[in-house]
Amino acid sequence: MVKILKFIFLLYAVGSVSGAVIHGTVYEWHTLEPLQNVILDINSTPPQRFVAKEGAYEFELEKGQYCIKTRYYENNELLYYSEENVSIETDGDFILDIIMFPNIDLNEKFFEDFDINLSIDEGLLEGIEEGREEELSTRGIIAIIIISLILLYLLKFRRRSKEEGKKPTEVLPDDLKEVENILRRYDGRMTQLELRKELNYSEAKVSLMLADLENRGLIEKFKRGRGNIIILKKT
Repeated sequence: MVKILKFIFLLYAVGSVSGAVIHGTVYEWHTLEPLQNVILDINSTPPQRFVAKEGAYEFELEKGQYCIKTRYYENNELLYYSEENVSIETDGDFILDIIMFPNIDLNEKFFEDFDINLSIDEGLLEGIEEGREEELSTRGIIAIIIISLILLYLLKFRRRSKEEGKKPTEVLPDDLKEVENILRRYDGRMTQLELRKELNYSEAKVSLMLADLENRGLIEKFKRGRGNIIILKKT
């Protein structure tokens, strides 16, 4: 009789402590890998706290409504946070995996203090379009300036290369030096007839020397009446 009573008491004790077990794994949202050292709190009576060192957790609960708050810290900074509402209506074993998302603090008071209006009106859109037009206009002006500078540089470089190409690259022969020196004595300007009188060369020889100097870019020859005017370029 005593044994029967003990067995009945044991069955009653087991039935009185029966309840639900809820367990699962906490995962990181991006990699879906288990998060280690996650802190879980549940508002049971008494409140329970579980540190999921390997990402797995477990709570024993009675029937009722609960909220599981999950936090994950890195360097003392709350990196992930979640809240899961749980309703226990029957006894049993339940699995609830939790996915942790980045902590985003959306405090309503913050928005009330700054009176932020999330609606987009036409005035805002017009302001955006005007800002874009001003930005495009500024970029266009900058592009024109850059292109102009490049063109100026190319023109200057081409002109300088052309001028350098006309400069003599070798020592002048003595007869051409003589012509150059005579032109310098006459301030760089004289007629071909006057020049031939200063030289002891034939008219054909003088014409050839002048053509040579002109090709070298040292003189300019202009037609005037029946003769030519010879001008020495400044070098």
